[in-house]
Parts: sequence; structure tokens; C-alpha cells
Amino acid sequence: MSTLDAYRQDQRKMQHLIEVTKAVLARLPKKYEWHLVTLLKHFPDACETYTLEIPAAHLGLLWRCDPAEVPRLLKLMTVRSGGVMTYHIGASQLCLGATIQIQFAIDNPGGPTHG
Repeated sequence: MSTLDAYRQDQRKMQHLIEVTKAVLARLPKKYEWHLVTLLKHFPDACETYTLEIPAAHLGLLWRCDPAEVPRLLKLMTVRSGGVMTYHIGASQLCLGATIQIQFAIDNPGGPTHG
């Protein structure tokens, strides 16, 4: 069973995943939407923790690009996000490239709304 299957079986978790995804997508350029969707499809738990740590080589595989291209893509994705999606490039690991930490800053997704 994949991690995403657990979300498919729990309506509350799936709804939260959808709400976080929509909130972040609203602040990213449309050109990079599939990058976020691919990332959250493989790591839906990032919507629970609001953070993800992953080697650049793994992101390169997911996003079908050279690991050296990952920092540029992250910059282009996040430059206008208003802080909703941020990243930090950490130390390099042998054969895996830099460790990338991605963070999401969402204001109470799925919580009560104030009118």
C-alpha cells in the first residue's frame, strides 16, 4: 500500500491534502503546477508536516530534470509565492546532490473560517 492510499481511505486526510495543494497552487506560476502535484503525489505527508527533506537527485528524477537544475526550478517556483512555499539548500551528499528542504506556510487550511 502506498502512502497516497492511506489518504484515499481517510476522507479527512484527503481533504486536507487537497486544501493544502490548492492553497500552494494558488501562489505558484501555472507552469510549475505539475511539479508541486508530482511532489505531493509522492510525499502526501508533507501536507501534514508542512516540510519535506529530499535529495536533489530524487527531485530531479521526479521532475525529469538534471539534479543541478533543481535549485533553479525551485527559485522560479517560489519567487512569487509570497512565502507559501520556501526552500533551503543544504549540504551535498555523495551521488545524491544537495539536500533540499521544502516548507509550506499555509494559514490554517481546512480550519474554521472567520467571516
